[in-house]
Amino acid sequence: MLVRLLVVLMVLCAAPVAVSDVAYGQTRARGVPQNADEPMREALRLLQTIQVSNLDAPWRANAFARMARALARVGDAAAARTMSESALGAVDEPTKTPPPAAISPGVIYALLVQTHADLGDREVAQKLAERAFGLLQKLPDIATKANLLPYLAIGLADIGNRDGAGLAALEGLRAATQVPAGRDQIAALSQVTMAQAKIGDRGSAQETLAIARQAAGAISDPTGRVFALAHLARAEAAAGNLDRARTLARNSAEAYDRTQTDASFTLAQRVTTLGLIAVAQSESQDRNAALQTMKALNATASQLTQTYERFQALVTEVDTIVQVERRL
Repeated sequence: MLVRLLVVLMVLCAAPVAVSDVAYGQTRARGVPQNADEPMREALRLLQTIQVSNLDAPWRANAFARMARALARVGDAAAARTMSESALGAVDEPTKTPPPAAISPGVIYALLVQTHADLGDREVAQKLAERAFGLLQKLPDIATKANLLPYLAIGLADIGNRDGAGLAALEGLRAATQVPAGRDQIAALSQVTMAQAKIGDRGSAQETLAIARQAAGAISDPTGRVFALAHLARAEAAAGNLDRARTLARNSAEAYDRTQTDASFTLAQRVTTLGLIAVAQSESQDRNAALQTMKALNATASQLTQTYERFQALVTEVDTIVQVERRL
């Protein structure tokens, strides 16, 4: 569960590229928010440590793929493509044991589909999507499958493959109906709603949203409710229900505030959740709330010291800053 929450909120057969070779530095001239610059630079420094560490290849592949996605978001195409090559190289490395579902090859490919979709590399994204779809379909972990198939669908929609996006969203919905009631199911249903709305299938989006609303109402545990409300807020915003989305995002933030004494809610989980809330607030056009949540995210991320956790937190911070700032 922890791995899924932290990891889930290409050029084929390429050799790994040293992180130090990534030429990051021209992004500021391309409109990148100033407050995203330092977290990005620190994340790249930490990634150099991760690259030469004894972490198994799937964990390094996940780190490279997340960085590639962030670099694409900030508009540094050359650096993003280089990082994608490193991710693919790590995916191809042999492993002693099968990786957890949340960092399995299908997940890495899905991340890189959206990376290359952002970069306008349609053919590369399509080839990666074909590989990702087959691998995700075979995943025994239904929750990861249900969440990543609609994520893949959004990437396919971004490259103009409406039919492929519709199929991936449908398969994600089928998987979501098999996920036990709780935060993972709400996340999956919300992702499906967003994918369906993106391809213009408004009728299906409304039907999926209705299922998500009903499922969210049954969640009673405090941390699960925070997560579910934020995801549902994003789905409502995607469906065009901004007033409802704004209310849900505020409810999620209020529910988060009530978890401050919950010792089981780790700092890493809090960073992921705050990023989700901030994005939900920005998508519902609640500017002031999103900016306040971003401050809390920054303060929480600064408390993490373990290399891999801090790296993941910094990438989450960059992703959140870019997504929020571009909507405000």
